[in-house]
Amino acid sequence: MAADTAAKNLKDVWSLPEGPEVEDALYKVTTHKPSAETTVALSNWKEALAPFHKAGIDDQFMPPIVHVDAQGNPIGTVKEGDVVFYWDFRTDRAKPLTSAFLNIPYEGQVGGISENAPQPPKVSFCTMTHYDDRYSSCPCAHEAFNPAAPLSNTYAEFVGGKGVQQLVVAESEKWRAVTWFKDGRRNLGYKRQTDSDSYFTEQHPSLPITVKIVRSRKVAAHIQAPMMRAQEITDLLLEGVEAGTPDIFANFANSDMVGHAMTQIESFDGVVEAILELDKQLGRLVPAAVAKGYTVLITADHGNAEEMINKKGQANPAHTVNKVPLIILGLADDERKPINQSPTISDIAPTMLQLRGFDKPEGWDTDSVLTGPVNGKADRKIMRLVLDGYGIRAEKKGNAMAAAADKKGSALHMDRWMAGEDGAVSAAAEASGERCGYPPGEAGTTEFGHVLFDAGRKVRSDLLLIDYAIESKGFFSNPVLVGDCVQYAKQHGVTLHAMGILSDGKVHSSLEHVEAFLKLAAEQGLPGKQLSIHVITDGRDVPGDTSPKYFDWLQEKIAQYGVGQIDSVWGRGWGKDRDNRWKRIEAAYRSLVEGTAALHVQL
Repeated sequence: MAADTAAKNLKDVWSLPEGPEVEDALYKVTTHKPSAETTVALSNWKEALAPFHKAGIDDQFMPPIVHVDAQGNPIGTVKEGDVVFYWDFRTDRAKPLTSAFLNIPYEGQVGGISENAPQPPKVSFCTMTHYDDRYSSCPCAHEAFNPAAPLSNTYAEFVGGKGVQQLVVAESEKWRAVTWFKDGRRNLGYKRQTDSDSYFTEQHPSLPITVKIVRSRKVAAHIQAPMMRAQEITDLLLEGVEAGTPDIFANFANSDMVGHAMTQIESFDGVVEAILELDKQLGRLVPAAVAKGYTVLITADHGNAEEMINKKGQANPAHTVNKVPLIILGLADDERKPINQSPTISDIAPTMLQLRGFDKPEGWDTDSVLTGPVNGKADRKIMRLVLDGYGIRAEKKGNAMAAAADKKGSALHMDRWMAGEDGAVSAAAEASGERCGYPPGEAGTTEFGHVLFDAGRKVRSDLLLIDYAIESKGFFSNPVLVGDCVQYAKQHGVTLHAMGILSDGKVHSSLEHVEAFLKLAAEQGLPGKQLSIHVITDGRDVPGDTSPKYFDWLQEKIAQYGVGQIDSVWGRGWGKDRDNRWKRIEAAYRSLVEGTAALHVQL
């Protein structure tokens, strides 16, 4: 059967070692033109997904699957003059495909669509939110909402204007988090200074901010190399410490990225290894920094690795609503007082300003967590470490931190510091929900978390503000959604293509937003067959085998509103890759414009 063969071929690729051959092999098995060997007749989309789940391929790596007619011709490909609507509100992972269609590179893009793929058709491209400053120059690009306008006078910008030299370090998987998002969702024009096989360096055009980005490992999934680049990041940070750089910021991705890659219970040990590697590098870095006179703040943007198994006993790769650590080491004896015990991660920026002796700039409305006297100095040496996806949870089941401590045979450094050892002061900080600008009960995200780290003020997330637009009915009169999407397609007799992640993870998209768009299309009288839907399966912000229930939900909504049909599917690990793996992005792009895929289905 074609589906079983496609699943086996893809599963074989995941076993390949790290290297470029992985990307070549992935591209080869996912870009077949329709043929008898790649085509199967099925009764529904769930039957197309099942062989891949059975082979152990989770939703985030679901390969491109394309709907074809009885003659094998792809249905619903994007053609010249069509309209494309990308319903995801989160921006970073939406940029690669947007850039492919608009032919406008985003800041930091390396590579692009190859000569193997067709040139992008000229389309009207509509996005849910403001994906990148550069797209604004394109007359065919339209954004429905810009609810969370870019922020100016962020911490890095403010202290940079005071002459404080800064070093920012991360690996490429988190490059946009520590630049675009941390900088207030703005392109600040960093210029490439050096480039090597291991890392590259960028410099702010006017402020003393240096960014060093270590290239993430080229593996099919980070569970295969759970150490990620923690050691290399630590090496660069220690160089910064030796140089006495006054302000250092770093993101360690292990607990987040490896946690997201644990889609089966059997992979739990990989997450444990990621935490042990993180613990090892913290043991190298933090004591050395404190010994050199640094004040070190450690926190996280959201939880993840502390709750890897859900109540049903399934793998849970999603973000959590658990609180996160907020630890400060290296304070002077007279400064070492208990800190605010009910902080949010938004309070970190004003804490940094207090340590530097600066007053808060106009517009900042969050407060320092420090309660005692502070010897504020502009040139104070401060290091902030973000342990991406590192939450706090007492229960041991599914807790990679607890399992790591057991394997280590002693307490992790983070646990010791949370307990006050080595002169640390600490609190459990809120990183999710209403206090951090999300809807009630919603988990925090890497990207918005990094906005909050430097914002110095309360900010509401895109998710919350679009939800309000639906509640207040403004969504249904939005000029881009109504005019540039639905009415344009209706009046010109072209296809409206809607695509995005389909899950209730609410990190990239929202089912409520998808339903609202279907309702809008129906109310505007769009003929049902003029709406072609391209589903991106999740598997990271929800368990990795849950896509069938979301397909059921979507089919029910299509029937309810009488508009739309599903014409293709692929997992977020393809067209939403943010680490310049362009063969994966191209595989998704070609499925949309050409109909190539790992599997073709007649329904």
